[in-house]
Amino acid sequence: MCGIVGYAGFGDAKEFLLSALHNLEYRGYDSAGIAATNGDEIRTIKRAGRVKGLEETINGEFANATSGIGHTRWATHGAPTDKNAHPHFSYDGKVAIAHNGIIENHSELKRRLEADGIAFESETDSEVVAHLIARHMEAGDTLLSATKKASRRLKGLSVILAISSNEPDTVVGIRIGYAGSLLLGESADGWMLASNAAAMPTDVNEVTPIDHCEAVSINRNRSMIVDVAGNVVDKAPVTIRAENRISEINEYARFMHKEISEQAATIQGAFRGRVDFSERRIEIPELRVLPSDVNRIVFAGMGTSHFAAMYGARQTERLARIPTSVEYAGELADRDPVMGERDVMVAVTQSGETYDTLVAIEKAKASGSATAVVTAHIHSEAARMADVAIDIGSGLEVAVPATKTFINSMLVLYMFSLQLGHVSGRLTDHEFERHVESIVSLPGAINRVLGREAQIAELARKRFADVTNMLILGRGDHYPIALEGALKMKETAYIHAEGCSASEMKHGINALIEPSTPTIALVPNDGEFRTKMLTSIYEVQSRRGEVIALASEGDIEVEAIADDVIPIALNEENHSPFLMTIPLQQLAYHAALARGIDPDRPRNLAKTVTVA
Repeated sequence: MCGIVGYAGFGDAKEFLLSALHNLEYRGYDSAGIAATNGDEIRTIKRAGRVKGLEETINGEFANATSGIGHTRWATHGAPTDKNAHPHFSYDGKVAIAHNGIIENHSELKRRLEADGIAFESETDSEVVAHLIARHMEAGDTLLSATKKASRRLKGLSVILAISSNEPDTVVGIRIGYAGSLLLGESADGWMLASNAAAMPTDVNEVTPIDHCEAVSINRNRSMIVDVAGNVVDKAPVTIRAENRISEINEYARFMHKEISEQAATIQGAFRGRVDFSERRIEIPELRVLPSDVNRIVFAGMGTSHFAAMYGARQTERLARIPTSVEYAGELADRDPVMGERDVMVAVTQSGETYDTLVAIEKAKASGSATAVVTAHIHSEAARMADVAIDIGSGLEVAVPATKTFINSMLVLYMFSLQLGHVSGRLTDHEFERHVESIVSLPGAINRVLGREAQIAELARKRFADVTNMLILGRGDHYPIALEGALKMKETAYIHAEGCSASEMKHGINALIEPSTPTIALVPNDGEFRTKMLTSIYEVQSRRGEVIALASEGDIEVEAIADDVIPIALNEENHSPFLMTIPLQQLAYHAALARGIDPDRPRNLAKTVTVA
């Protein structure tokens, strides 16, 4: 989950490391630090808190440094303090390391090192790595050899960067398992290593992924990748797409606000190369690789991606009439699922690095099932593992709460379901074309909903600045939206929100209703679920609960019974899950501001979850 960077070249190491850490701060922002070689010694500065605080502390330090490493932390072992911030030093001061992952046997290793007289300065599991590398170098190993030997003693998943005053121009990296990516890039003035392409300078157009059990060594003149046996690995780089760069925040105060507000444009990235508007056709070319005689599709994801997977499973069942199931990837990874050759796993992962989802993909592949990944990072580990990688076209999302990646994931899964249904003959040409026409008009519908933000901001200030608990109710396609809306409130505004199926109200949830607990009800435009949601509103109000309804613009019946209404300009019922998502995102964003919370960087969270 942490962000790590390394640099070796002819330029200013400090400037690269600080810039890269700013771009990787979404991966963790409990603390940050850099270590750089300066002559025959290593200097480090590290601070609890944001990268900005680190930058303000450095002043004139590292002025002549041309190699170094940096780290921005999401704490696992040890509190987010200066002492526990990375990089960590070895007992002799000659080695510094930055680490992402968890060392499962660190307690055992620490006891052995302490028995040999080595004192520990931090509470982290990571510090053992620096001491182990230093021990091997003391015995005569090079930094590369020592790092490889030390890594063999670690249980768990790790990405490690190391520098040594014995080899002041060298940075070594190694990757063990699914602890996040490690990418190698070359700029005009040197070589660099980073967790994500977003950290690379603008003149780096290609990166080379470092795979499991590979190590890499860089200095100002060259780079070298080796495998566990020490053999040099020659591999082709991949191009960095423009959308994988962090965009300018422009007139927006927060990235979350920017990413919500640009969704009408963002979803067109999901259309690119797939939707022929003139012919009213959709084709996701990658699906040709999947078996045609699919028996079952298992959708899996974590967090927001799980809720997108829920929506996708419902559409696939409804439109393609293929049996589906939905799994939390972490739960599936923890058991022995019954899957076979005619099953397909569709893993949804915004980052493509989510540990639980990677393990779930691995289990599906071991069972003989085909695998597809739906992701915003087409060069990620998940994309390389799966048989098929489907880019959601959203570009890089910077704010920790997912917004545009959720909408784009749902849209790609909707198109996925339509294609399967049409190819199988479950959808007639007329039905298929009707859905395509609906999709074509979605950007305009999203723009109309975005235009209601002022009303939602006022509601957030008036009603949600001091709320402790709340409920969000939905049924059918709106149930995953209720779950996602509740998650946004939890992670962005720190409000205990429960996303519920309205069908569950009588089975325990009614006990939570009271005047101080507002309920948001997602009311469809028509159909049986509309009648059932109206009944749920009456039930809440009969127990003195307040109801805020999301309903179609001009819905007189809902306006007459709800305490407040957020109107949705809804012309197509198929648009409803997308359009009801956006006010919930805006409400969470403005509730966070009303409560004095930075919505881009919620406490205790990070954008990319690379640990179990």
